[in-house]
Amino acid sequence: MVEPHPVPVLTPSRRPASPRLATWLSAVPGLGQLYNRQPNKAAIFLLGVVGLFLVTLNIPGATAELLAFWKPRGSAMVLLSLLVEILSLLLFMSVFFLALTFWYDAMHDARRTAQERNGDREPGGRWWWFHR
Repeated sequence: MVEPHPVPVLTPSRRPASPRLATWLSAVPGLGQLYNRQPNKAAIFLLGVVGLFLVTLNIPGATAELLAFWKPRGSAMVLLSLLVEILSLLLFMSVFFLALTFWYDAMHDARRTAQERNGDREPGGRWWWFHR
């Protein structure tokens, strides 16, 4: 009796992930995570960064609408409107820096994940809540 030849099982060759490429792809938030085969994390980073920048861009317009609706008159009201403008500026800067921090973390996460996939770094040591 003739035995059939064994069919070789082809395993997909995992090419090493490039930490540098993963970092540069994350200049567009989420692309580095897609490169590292993490689509859920990519969506979180993309929506988070874009959402925070959209909120940032709408803060000055919302403040202008509030002051136009309010129509402050008199010296006390002008001082109060100045206080509202200062608080609006502080809120704008806070949300803007939060968006930049989130964007930086997307780049840092893509680099670390690529290094972990290659075995160049031990997993762990992350500070955002959605990391593994």
